[in-house]
Amino acid sequence: MEVHHHPDLHHKPKKWKEYFLEFLMIFLAVTMGFFAEQVREYYADKGKIKEYMQEIVQSLKYDTVRCNINAQENIEIHTGLDSLKAELKNAIDGKINSNALYYYTLKYSTNFGQVVFNTSAINELKNSGSLRLVENKNLLGEIYDYYERKIFATNYYMPSTNHLDELKKAQNNFFSLINLDDYVQAFNNITDKTYDANYNYKNILEHVPSLQLLTTNSLDLQRFYTQISDHQIEISRYNFWILYCQKAANKLIKDIQGEYHLKDE
Repeated sequence: MEVHHHPDLHHKPKKWKEYFLEFLMIFLAVTMGFFAEQVREYYADKGKIKEYMQEIVQSLKYDTVRCNINAQENIEIHTGLDSLKAELKNAIDGKINSNALYYYTLKYSTNFGQVVFNTSAINELKNSGSLRLVENKNLLGEIYDYYERKIFATNYYMPSTNHLDELKKAQNNFFSLINLDDYVQAFNNITDKTYDANYNYKNILEHVPSLQLLTTNSLDLQRFYTQISDHQIEISRYNFWILYCQKAANKLIKDIQGEYHLKDE
């Protein structure tokens, strides 16, 4: 016959110190695990924000290059428009050099260098919620100031489509392309590889017989002169902001590199 041994109902209870010690060990284990996880996340975040900042720097370098190229193009266009205005003044006085008027108008009158800023890195940083990882609040403010104020202002002062359309209409009152098939053909030959028409504008200066204006009315020429002057003002204002953004981008690059110890590549 089996004999069942019942547990000792009279075992000695643990002392409160033993319970406290068990609690303390569990508490310390949980606390150390928590701090270890916090440290791991801290260093992971440090690595993540450093990668994001490296991408921001590359975007800013792209911006500085685009600003420089387009600012220089706008300076060249501004100089060309000065020459056009000089020829328009001569024409208003009755001394018409029609080939020169065609040359400066077609080459410069409705053109300007337009900057397209690279915002892919900052958008990724915002969408991921990682801007919170930027601990330096002054640097964070500088980033916001560049992307949300300076770029906004630059794009705001870019010559508008309506402005260019009105200038194009005014230009068409004086200039005809009927004898400039080679000029038109150059644009027809644009491919997906380049936007450059690759046209030699000196062909216009040397055109024989001389190209003719559709009208030489003095008042109409004066109105066109004013529209060209307005276009120059638009370009000058826009170029100010382009150069302002370029300067801000260069400073932001240095500040980010200094904060995150990034090497200049």
